[in-house]
Amino acid sequence: MLENILKPDWLERKPRFAFVIGLVYAIIGIVAAWIVFPNSQGIASIAFLSMLLIPSLNKMFTIEEKQDSVSKKFSFKKIFQDHNDILQVYFMLFLGIFLAYALFSLKFPNLLVQGVFDSQLRIIGANVGQAIGGFTFYSLFLNNIKIMLIFLVLSLVFGAGSILFLAWNASVWGVVFAYMATHYTNAFDNFLGMFLKVMPHMFLEAGGYFFAIVAGCIMSQAVLRESFGSKKFNYAMKDGFTFLTMSIILLIIGALVEVYVYTLF
Repeated sequence: MLENILKPDWLERKPRFAFVIGLVYAIIGIVAAWIVFPNSQGIASIAFLSMLLIPSLNKMFTIEEKQDSVSKKFSFKKIFQDHNDILQVYFMLFLGIFLAYALFSLKFPNLLVQGVFDSQLRIIGANVGQAIGGFTFYSLFLNNIKIMLIFLVLSLVFGAGSILFLAWNASVWGVVFAYMATHYTNAFDNFLGMFLKVMPHMFLEAGGYFFAIVAGCIMSQAVLRESFGSKKFNYAMKDGFTFLTMSIILLIIGALVEVYVYTLF
């Protein structure tokens, strides 16, 4: 029912509202998982959230592909104009999902203790401690490239199904930040401080993933809907590879910021 309320054309015209949608759908997913799968709420909440979002996002990518115009002259400006709305939608969804998991973890810290988001918190032992100072640029960039390739493959094969992995990453950021903030007296202020400090790196890294998702979806739609070698097919594939290149550039900058800038603080 909810996916029918969220009209793809409306979301495309007003992509900023995707923030509210991500926030509300994430809360619905968390509550639904608490009721239906109380022993696996961390993973189940992501599954419920993704099921709500996938139908509308898939339709939106279909609209995007149909609206693309073929241009003889290559232009970064034209490419970003064609796909600016879908990038904004994914960015706002990420922020909404991130905030929902962070607020739940800050408001109900006992959920963290009870292991409700245990699957997200396992990332702390594997990555957070090392990310503060143990990663080299090469190892960090290689890890991010692996994640980016997962996003690309998921987008190529499942289209908007890649939102599952994006939602997972947003939930991990939110839960981990909240978990670290709850170890201080004023958890909210510390959460805000950590968010502002890590925000440049998080947005660069997340931006790299958004570009990879859009690249995969554009190329997937081109293969499914256009004749191989046609002008529309070649134009769409050029767009896809442009976004993929931008994804790699953002991940390089993000890794440089995390390794060489954060060490100064």
